Amino acid sequence: MIRVELITPDTKWEPIYQFLVEQMHVHYGRPLDSELNQQFLNLSDQYSPANRSQAYVAYNEADEVLGTGCLTPLADHDHRPYHCKNLQAWGYVSRIYVAENLHGQGVGRKIYEAIEVSAQLFGYTHLCLNTHKFLNKGCSFWGRQGYVEYEDMQDEWQTIWLSKELSPFVEAVL
Repeated sequence: MIRVELITPDTKWEPIYQFLVEQMHVHYGRPLDSELNQQFLNLSDQYSPANRSQAYVAYNEADEVLGTGCLTPLADHDHRPYHCKNLQAWGYVSRIYVAENLHGQGVGRKIYEAIEVSAQLFGYTHLCLNTHKFLNKGCSFWGRQGYVEYEDMQDEWQTIWLSKELSPFVEAVL
């Protein structure tokens, strides 16, 4: 069973930090002791509902970290889609990582579903993200979630930008 939780100040951060550091090393060759990894130490401070942002972690029954994902306002980022007409209506998806041995088992989808619900509750009508062509599984995952490429940076990292218009949010009546 996969359990997706919001990262809060009470969340045990060490396993999440270690997971993200490993993902940076596997995907981008970042040294395990890189100072750039310091950004993963205080995720609950960086991502908070007061800032229209959230960070999520997926666990298994043994409380092992399976994956992560984050949402922030696009206004916090320098790169903007050319078709972004209302900056406040756009969210930015990042840090979607899933343990390599669990690709294709629904972990990323569950994390993304939580992010999309948060995005709608925050009033975002569109989401965007960047990924890299060399992350083939990630590119196909985003296509299955309804994302469309709008820009190819043609850089050494093979960066592409994708966006998606969200369906109108309808709250369930209980």
